[in-house]
Amino acid sequence: MASNGKRKPHRGITEDDEMMLRVATDMFSGGAHRSCREVAEAQHITPQAVVALVERAHREGIITTLVLRPREQIEVARLEGAVRSQYGLEKVLLVPGDPDVLNDLDQHQRRSIQRQVLHLMAQRFAEHFDALLVAAAARQRAAIKAGRGAVPFVVGVAWGRTMHLLARHLLSTPRPLRLAGLHVVPIVGITSALRADPVEANVVAMDIARAYGGLSAQLPCPAFVFADEAGVVTQTRQVRRMLAKIRTDCEVVVTGMGPIPETASAMDITVSPDPVSNEELFNAARNAGAIGEICYWLFGRDGKEVRASYKSLGLGFDGLWHLARDPKRQVVLVTGGDRWRFEPLKVALRAGLASVLVSDTVTARYLVDELQSVTAGPIAGR
Repeated sequence: MASNGKRKPHRGITEDDEMMLRVATDMFSGGAHRSCREVAEAQHITPQAVVALVERAHREGIITTLVLRPREQIEVARLEGAVRSQYGLEKVLLVPGDPDVLNDLDQHQRRSIQRQVLHLMAQRFAEHFDALLVAAAARQRAAIKAGRGAVPFVVGVAWGRTMHLLARHLLSTPRPLRLAGLHVVPIVGITSALRADPVEANVVAMDIARAYGGLSAQLPCPAFVFADEAGVVTQTRQVRRMLAKIRTDCEVVVTGMGPIPETASAMDITVSPDPVSNEELFNAARNAGAIGEICYWLFGRDGKEVRASYKSLGLGFDGLWHLARDPKRQVVLVTGGDRWRFEPLKVALRAGLASVLVSDTVTARYLVDELQSVTAGPIAGR
């Protein structure tokens, strides 16, 4: 040591293999992580030399970084990759599922499990949706800076309890930005004319727009009509204009999905909030051979559209399919926590009705054929 108490520079110390090993051992032995200053004091060298020796030890593989993640997180990441690869999806976002969903549960238990899983899924969805809007805001700022008009970012939303839960989550938790250039539109008409139900797509659109300070629009027509009357209902200029906007302008569509089980009654399924309409719609869908539905756009086991005596007005099956296959746009399908959705979801993904999936690990294991034969029971509803 010099007389002033400072350490000598130790020229060439970083090339000393023995010193490198001593520093690495001293800094990380026993699971502890000592500071550079503490190691420097112990080895009688400068803190700068410690930093240089540690960097060299990393480069030469003497020190390696092992990221230890909880087993659950590792399983989530593995299944996300497996589902994404098997179905050719752009992105898969999973949350831990509840294995109890595979048991024979009554409807109250089943609804409770699904609700818990959906709350977790809402968090993953929010992260993804926030990122989409941050990117959209950056594009709009760049367009304005370049002297071009900023194009609104148009998002289409479905109806249902899942969608209502997503909207409430976005409203009740902090958002990273306000985006006046966000336009949220319903992709399906009004499912019940009797009351302004918060699960309606029009209301969901208003709630999501409000969460980000954006704008929302309305689709002023009923969701469900007799198939032979659909042309008459969509003849008004306002409805035609909104349908065109939905089909051409939406960059992202967010939707849930419902099953049409063979062995359940209409009391177990919600395709409409009105009980009388619900029974008629459910029976019509099942009689037509549907296995699942997205906004009552029905599909069979072959993944093809099923036409029933009723039709749902909005984006439509073909519109959804084309949007999901457009690499510049996304269909985000949020569904899980319910074993009766297993098979319809697998069919929907094989048919290319979504490009991004938000679900849970139990559902994902079914999708990649890691579960034994699953027997379905009464479900939690839409």
